[in-house]
Amino acid sequence: MKYLTIKKALIVFAAVATLQACTKKEVIELTPEFSLDALENPSSMKQVEEVLTGAYSRFRAADYYGSGSGTGAGWALMPDVLSDNLYEVTSETLANSRAMADWIYNQSTGQVYNLYQAPYNTIAVANIVLRDVDKFTNSTNQLKANRIKGQAYAIRALAHFDLFRYFGTSFDRNSTTALALGYTTEFTVSSALKPSRLSNKDYYDKLLADIGQAITLLGNIDQAINTASGLTRPYLDLNAAYAIQARIHLYAGNWAEAVTAATNALNGRPLANTQAAFSGMYNQTSRGEIIWNVQFEAGQSGPTFLVYFVTSSRNYFRPAPEVATVAGTSGLIQNNDIRYSAYFTPVGTGGLGLTKYKGKGTATDGNANFPAIRSGEMYLIRAEANARLGGTNEVAALADLNNLRAARISGYVPVVLSGTALINAIADERRRELVGEGHRFFDLKRTTRTIQRGSVCGTSVSAAGDCSLAPTDREWALPIHEQIRNANPNMVQNPGYN
Repeated sequence: MKYLTIKKALIVFAAVATLQACTKKEVIELTPEFSLDALENPSSMKQVEEVLTGAYSRFRAADYYGSGSGTGAGWALMPDVLSDNLYEVTSETLANSRAMADWIYNQSTGQVYNLYQAPYNTIAVANIVLRDVDKFTNSTNQLKANRIKGQAYAIRALAHFDLFRYFGTSFDRNSTTALALGYTTEFTVSSALKPSRLSNKDYYDKLLADIGQAITLLGNIDQAINTASGLTRPYLDLNAAYAIQARIHLYAGNWAEAVTAATNALNGRPLANTQAAFSGMYNQTSRGEIIWNVQFEAGQSGPTFLVYFVTSSRNYFRPAPEVATVAGTSGLIQNNDIRYSAYFTPVGTGGLGLTKYKGKGTATDGNANFPAIRSGEMYLIRAEANARLGGTNEVAALADLNNLRAARISGYVPVVLSGTALINAIADERRRELVGEGHRFFDLKRTTRTIQRGSVCGTSVSAAGDCSLAPTDREWALPIHEQIRNANPNMVQNPGYN
């Protein structure tokens, strides 16, 4: 069971396998624990907006951006666990996520099913909003309707894109043979439909149509979605929609479009260039350069617990020494970099912890927000896209790289790079900038690189069974879980799995 809280009402979704396989229909079994008019028979735009709030709550799920004890954080910390950024600590681990960390997951692995289900639960709620909002739209509240619909479209696009990153076999924009997933655009209670997976091309078309619709609607609304001042940006506004669009174009290899979208996302969202502003994004003492954050309030957990259990200082997954060390004088992130103290703290006897989500203010309870989209990422998307365009665009790419580093590193001296060296430097900077923010595994996947875990892998410090994942290995695409396929034989399995 999954729970969606809308104010004081509780809706229980018992998701069946066809939910995650749909092309046009959202197929679930719905059993309300309490009656809620906003779900089946809303009486006002206000109730529809309450359902939208419920869609945001689904991002906090333990297998989405949230985490449980040694599990979850599917799009927060799991991509770092799966990559070369973090290593499992033999003396600390609970082994809860070992199947994921050691790439031995298969079609019966429970965490794979949970990663599959969480975004579709979010999509289901967004589709309820889109089903009902027009019932109450008229000439006097059109701009309010735009604000609600625009967010729902952005949520739907983001959740579908997140699924594609794990379960897609490739990111080829125009492939009509590579399989993505189902793209659900309606909320329908039925178990009869057994649709098939879409091709990459069709899936991208729908992603870009949804985020394009979000951008159009959010450009003409009745009021600001996030407050003009404050410490957070918990709702998807126009800047966030452009940022999602930039991500999609980056994966698709639409370089010019990625440059334009990233530039639009950065409008009014400058880089944080002080320690207080940068660290404040993680402990909620400053808004910094947040474009969109997943908000965790007291009692709603947070993203950290897959990697670092703050209340007992258990440090199951630590930064690889190639990323950072306790001394702070070697690795990609060193102690002259504002990212170092924002991200890491010595934990226990001689170990470095990824402690960026330890709590808000001075608290150490693990209840921290997740900065899902921020300006540093947009600088690096624009830099990579310009570098891959080549020619005169490399000047702009190099400027973005140097500007980002100058905002982060004390005494930074600008470099002059071009061609492959520039692209590689931008890739290294993405690894520095976005460690623990859900990108590294996907970055390696989309650029078809080998994961080569570092010096501690396979030693007594981290007794992993396999330290290398080649670009042709099946594990880059997670399997379709057997529960899904048993319910819907039309859900074709990813290559290499039974």
